[in-house]
Amino acid sequence: MVIADRGFWSVEFAHVFTAAGADLLVRLQSNHLGTVQGELSDGSYLSMARPGKKVRLRAAREGRTLPRHVIYRVITFAKGDKVVHLGTTLLDPEPYPAAELVALYRERWEIELAFDEIKNHLGPGGPIRSRTPEGVRQELWAYLAVHHAIRQFAHTAALARPTVDADRVSYLKCVRIIRRSIPSQLGSTATKLTRSFTEAGREARARLLPDRRNRDCPRAIKKPNRWPVLRTRARRGTVQPGRWAHNPTAKPKSTRRAGRPAHQRIAFLVKFGLGAL
Repeated sequence: MVIADRGFWSVEFAHVFTAAGADLLVRLQSNHLGTVQGELSDGSYLSMARPGKKVRLRAAREGRTLPRHVIYRVITFAKGDKVVHLGTTLLDPEPYPAAELVALYRERWEIELAFDEIKNHLGPGGPIRSRTPEGVRQELWAYLAVHHAIRQFAHTAALARPTVDADRVSYLKCVRIIRRSIPSQLGSTATKLTRSFTEAGREARARLLPDRRNRDCPRAIKKPNRWPVLRTRARRGTVQPGRWAHNPTAKPKSTRRAGRPAHQRIAFLVKFGLGAL
């Protein structure tokens, strides 16, 4: 399952992921709702979209084949005073209810925490050590593999009775448990490793984090442009210069002529004997 924010959805985008065997859950813009094909039992509906002419021509030049149309499912829900549309390739509402997909889409910001876990808690906290392209790829894959293993350990610990949300198991605590226990497990038997894994999971659940709060951060400009922007106003084929965005008052224009001041031009002419001219 690939979750993406708005601005990414297109027929070509959906075809690339579905051809690779992945499912999509993407926020749709209002002009990407497609043509309604039928209503579903959970309030969502099936829609159809076709690639544009420019997209088809570009794909033909590049030797790629696009489908004539793509069938996807549109889910609509309210977010405050706004209406949000989601598009997904999971077409059957029985195993994938709309309410569960909406709740899953709200978890997309967890990727920001994953970046923090890899860079600040698992990685060196600075630039990677490799100096060759192949070494960089190898080091990145190593970080991703270890991060996935630690998250799998936290998930397994959360499933132990009684089951809790995996978000409540501290990632940093899991990292410390694994770093401390790995050197002592060298040469251990399978039975001892299983017992140690169970004890480590019990230790990870010893002190759980509080429930994760719902995150709702409206889009806003965090750092405004330090330079003023000159806006223009158009009138029937003419464009008149407008006022500066950060200074709405009209600025008087200077009446001084361009170039050197008048007394400097006169002194220049007198010096070179051109005063008679």
